[in-house]
Formats: sequence, structure tokens, C-alpha cells
Amino acid sequence: MAQKSQGKHGKHSTPSQTGGIPSVPATSPGTTDGWAARATDGTPPAGGAGAPHITGGMPSVTGGMPPVGGAVRPAVAGGFTPSYQMSPIPPESQRHRGLKIFGITMGVILGALALVYFVGVIIFMGRFFPHTSIIDMDISGKTPEEVHEMLSDVLDNYTFRVEGHGLNLTLSAADMGMSLDSQSIADNLLAQMNPWAWPYEVFQSHDDTEDLKSTFEETKLASVIQAAVEEANAKGQPPKNATVAYDEEAKEYVVVPEVLGNTLLSDQVLKEVAEGTVNFAPKVTLSDAVLAQPTVTADDAALAQARDAANGYVKRTVQLMMAGQEALAIDENALASHITIAEDGTVTFDVEPLVTWVKEATDGLDTVGVTRTYTRPDGKVITVAGGDYGWITNSQATADAVREALTNGTGGPVDVVMKWSAGQLPDENGRDFGARYIDVDITEQYARFYGDDGSIIWESDLVSGRPSDGRDTPRGTYYLKTNDGASVLRGYKPDGTPDYESEVDYWMPFKGNSVGFHDAPWQPTFGGDWYIEHGSHGCINLPPEKARELHEIIKVGDAVVVHD
Repeated sequence: MAQKSQGKHGKHSTPSQTGGIPSVPATSPGTTDGWAARATDGTPPAGGAGAPHITGGMPSVTGGMPPVGGAVRPAVAGGFTPSYQMSPIPPESQRHRGLKIFGITMGVILGALALVYFVGVIIFMGRFFPHTSIIDMDISGKTPEEVHEMLSDVLDNYTFRVEGHGLNLTLSAADMGMSLDSQSIADNLLAQMNPWAWPYEVFQSHDDTEDLKSTFEETKLASVIQAAVEEANAKGQPPKNATVAYDEEAKEYVVVPEVLGNTLLSDQVLKEVAEGTVNFAPKVTLSDAVLAQPTVTADDAALAQARDAANGYVKRTVQLMMAGQEALAIDENALASHITIAEDGTVTFDVEPLVTWVKEATDGLDTVGVTRTYTRPDGKVITVAGGDYGWITNSQATADAVREALTNGTGGPVDVVMKWSAGQLPDENGRDFGARYIDVDITEQYARFYGDDGSIIWESDLVSGRPSDGRDTPRGTYYLKTNDGASVLRGYKPDGTPDYESEVDYWMPFKGNSVGFHDAPWQPTFGGDWYIEHGSHGCINLPPEKARELHEIIKVGDAVVVHD
């Protein structure tokens, strides 16, 4: 129910409050859409019949909050809202006020950040950023002066090891003549930093070791390195360039591959040492670049060309032929000894030394007068020297023929030019007559003629020269000079006066025209010891019939061997 109260300006009714929430009537006289009239000055309407009486609806509020203002705003749903529930500031004003507060707050924050930023800039203008190091020393927050002192200590105690490829060397800064302008380096390192970027840089890692540069007394360091390299190289194997060489087993020129070796290049070692110590590294392990390398390798095209050119010469082999057999040879090995390959790959072949050798070797093929040993068919071993039988070469003509063959590149077989030929090439014992020859045995006083098949085709007793007065028959290997038949033999004393004159029917000389076979009808006997007291003037006396038989079968050029 309603409670009446007396206001300061007279009576007027106010809504009764029971429970603090006013009742809102469904309709109110004199209002539009159920809203109660409100004085323009904010006071409630005067009491009386026109004042609304609130009945029903929400319960009345007693002992609650007093009304604010005079009039009340109508309720949204047919009632009204008390004035104390309404915002005293319009929504637009509230939004402007919030923006102002936000702006002030942000200004304060930005100002604080700017202050911190500029303080950081000032700090890092004279100090190194956090997480900054140099040669494993932490210089975070250090000044250039502090870094200068740290670097000076490092230089005083610095040692450096050089290892690898046979070198094991420890160097001090003094050994290397090493110096360091640590103050300038520290200042320059700091100058490279951007203090204006400190908010980013303080979270980064900085290693300034590569910017640390030391200097050396080049002569001093080079002297130390040179001495160490020379000592190491004395124990090493230098590299060898690929070359062209003659392979005696293969009988041809081949490319011999390069050899790497293990000696060092002092200039390269010095370079790697300088690069390592310039920023105070503790040691350097030498790379393969310090090894001396061959300058010519096996795949060099010039080597292949030189090899092929040399093999063109080495294939010009020559075979010197005598009696259809090879007597001498200029083989690949002999040719190679006179082939020269220059450093630029030029190949030359000097033929003249070989021509000279051919001339000398051909002269050595002459067998006239040499000692010969052979075994007669009946088993007697005979050794005899002297005589005029054997090979007589024309060494100059032969050498000229060989020069031509070597120069024009044909090579091949070349016949030894002969002045006189023998029956066969000399064997290991010097025998150069064949199976056909006359064997005159002075000791036995007997002669045997062997035919081409080695059998005896003629034989006879004989009387040789008387040895007591110097008329002994000369020993040696001869050949028959003539076989003309009858002749007159004349002998002379030492003073040149005639000694004898004898007519013979068969004259077959073998030593010049002074000693030979002939018939001797004046001899009463042949063979035995008769020759000792009754020997000839040096000829071989034969019974007349045997002389005739021999005359009929012997040929000019047949070998005659006279021996004991």
C-alpha cells in the first residue's frame, strides 16, 4: 500500500517502496505510451488527483535507496526505470574519455621505451654487445681499452703448432716476428658494431675472430719456415714428372707415370702458417696444397707424341747377313741407346754412332789368321792359327749400306759386303770352313780330303818341309789358289841366287804361289820320319798318282788346314 509523505514544497505523492524495487503501473493518466510526465526542472509532478498511484506490478521498496532526481524514465516494458540507474555521462563522452586514457598510457609506455633505447645506444657506443667473443675470449660488455689489454696478454703468451706432411713445429709470437696493434683492432671492431641496432644485436652471437689481423716480419717468419721445410724435405721423396722411357723388356718406348712424392713447398707452407696465425689459431694442419706436385702428368699429349716418334725409330732394326745367316744385329736396344727425347718432347736419332759401330763390328768378322779349334772326324782335337783363309769384309761399304737402311727407315736385312768369303760363319771355336776341306797332319805326315758330307774322298802319305834348316811347311788355314797342272818350281837362296829348279805335272799352291801340293817323283818314300832329313823346301810332296787324283777333285778356294 502507498505511504504518504510531506515534501519541502508541499505535498506530493511518491511511489512507495517495499523491497527496494518500485512498482510500475501498466498505464498512467496524462501520459503517452504509459510513461509518467516529468517536470522540465527534474521535479516530480504535484500531488493530487493527477499523481499516479502505483498499484500492482513489482512490489514496493521500503528502506531502500532514495529516488534520484524528480522524474523517472519510463520502463522499457510499460513501466519506468529509477533515475539512479541511468548513466550520468552520455555514451559518446565515455568513448572519448577511454581513447584519451589509452593515448596517455601508450605515450608513457613509448616514452619509457625510447628512454631505454637511447640509454642502450649510449651504452653500446662504448661497449661490445652481449654474446661477443674473439679467439674464444668473451668480450661481452667490454670497452675497447679492456679488449686491448686482453689481446696484448694473448700475444705475449701465444704459441702456434704446424703439423702435417712430416712437419712438426711449434712457433711463438717472437719466432714469427708477430705483432698486433690491439688498440686499433679493438677500436675498429667496436666501430663495426651498430649501436642503433642494439635491441636486435643483443640477442645475436658475434665472433670477431676473423677480423683479428696480426702482422709479421716476413723475413723472420720465412726464414724459420724455410729451415723447417728443408729439414723435412731432406727426409722426403721429391715428385717426378711423367716421362717417356725405353722399356728393355717390352722393347719399346712407354710413358712412365708421374710420382707425387712428399716434399714441401716452403712458400705454400708459409702462406698457410700466416693464414692460421693471423687470427691466433692454436695450430694449423697443413693441407695437400703444400706438397710439391709434378708439372707433367701421364696424360700429357706431348708425351704420347714423343713416345710414338721414338718407337718409329726403334722399329728400324737391322740384321747383318753372312752366308745366309745373321752375323750381327742392330736391335731395338741398340737403336734406343742413340735416341734422345728433349724436355720439349723433340725426338732425335743419331745414326752415326751406329754406323761407326757397324764398321768396327764388321772388321771384327774377319777371320783370316784367327785361331781355330775343331775336332777331326776321327776324334783328334786340332788347334791351328795363321793362314790366309777366312772371311774378309768390306766394312766401309757395309757401314754405308746400314746408314742408308737406318736413315730411310726401312731397316731389315743387310748383307755384309765381302772381299772374300769362307765356308760358314765361325762357330764358338772359330771354325769357319765347312765339311769340305783338306786336313794336312804334319805330325802324322798324312793328308785327308773330306767331302761335303764329311767323308774322306781322298787321302795320302806325304813329305813336308825339312824343319832342320828352316824349311818347315807353314801351319795355318789356307785356301787353294790355282790348279793349272804342270809347272816349273824354282827356289832361291837367301842372297837371291837360284837354288833349284824342278818340273812338276801337278802344281796346286795354297800359300801364295810358293807353297802347295805337287807330285814329287824324286822322293823314294812318303810318310813316317823321312821329312826330318829329306823334307822339301816347304811344299807338300805327294806320290805322282796321288797328286794326279788330288788335281782332279780339288777346287780353287777349297780350305787347306796344315797343323801338327
